[in-house]
Amino acid sequence: MKLFRERLAKSGSYCKSFLRKHLLSLVSTGLVLCLVLVFFFDRILISIHSGERGVLWRWLGAGTVIDTVYPEGLHVILPFNKMYIYNTRKQQFSDSIDVLTFDGLTVRVKYTIRYYLEPSTLPLLHQMVGPDYVNVAIRPDVRSVIRTLFGQYKPEEIYTSQKAIQLLVSEQSKVQLAARYVKIDDVPIESITLPASISRAIEEKMVQQQREGEYTYRLSIAKKESERLQVESEGVRIYNETVNKTLTPSILKWEGIRATQELSKSANAKVVVIGSGQSGLPIILGKD
Repeated sequence: MKLFRERLAKSGSYCKSFLRKHLLSLVSTGLVLCLVLVFFFDRILISIHSGERGVLWRWLGAGTVIDTVYPEGLHVILPFNKMYIYNTRKQQFSDSIDVLTFDGLTVRVKYTIRYYLEPSTLPLLHQMVGPDYVNVAIRPDVRSVIRTLFGQYKPEEIYTSQKAIQLLVSEQSKVQLAARYVKIDDVPIESITLPASISRAIEEKMVQQQREGEYTYRLSIAKKESERLQVESEGVRIYNETVNKTLTPSILKWEGIRATQELSKSANAKVVVIGSGQSGLPIILGKD
């Protein structure tokens, strides 16, 4: 026990002497470490917020870490490595472009690109395209699709086929950017501005077509009405022929007698001329 105490006292005195000799260097080293920690704080402690994912690039190693995507939360990395953070929520931006039609006329197209990033393919996107994927991949690829499609149509065809063109732009943009590890949700076309002279010519043509359709409709109605009148007149003619065949002089005389009898029963004052008329029937006149 005494020996242990002696050794403990010797070690304590040795530590005190070591601190007295190296105190300045220890303090300096501690300050340097603190400064380094403060300076590289943002490179060591990485915070990934909601809706984001991280891709790590290692200075000592294979560069981009392909098999790991860092989720939301706090991560600690070495200061000489770098964490690239990507937004994986649905995003959009608007753009406009002047394109040439099949006839060589300039058309201005305004559109919106709605897109998102698939978390599982973020390392490949970072390695093949990079953080500036909007200007490197999305914008130029969609513009290329729009130029190609609009170059296949004439101005009047663009005016009347906007829905079909809209669908083609969205579908081809999805296919083209899938190879760049970007998911396209939709590419809605907001407006297509044709040259003023072409717009007026197309509108006038549409008005003429509408008038022609209205005129054709009126002719169709008139033709049907003519056919109806022909059928009606034919029916009246057949009816009259049938009636004329069945009405004999005796039947007409009998009907005249019945009508005279019915009229004579009326309470109104009358004048009766007996034996007058071509048929020999009496003529009954009212008081007036």
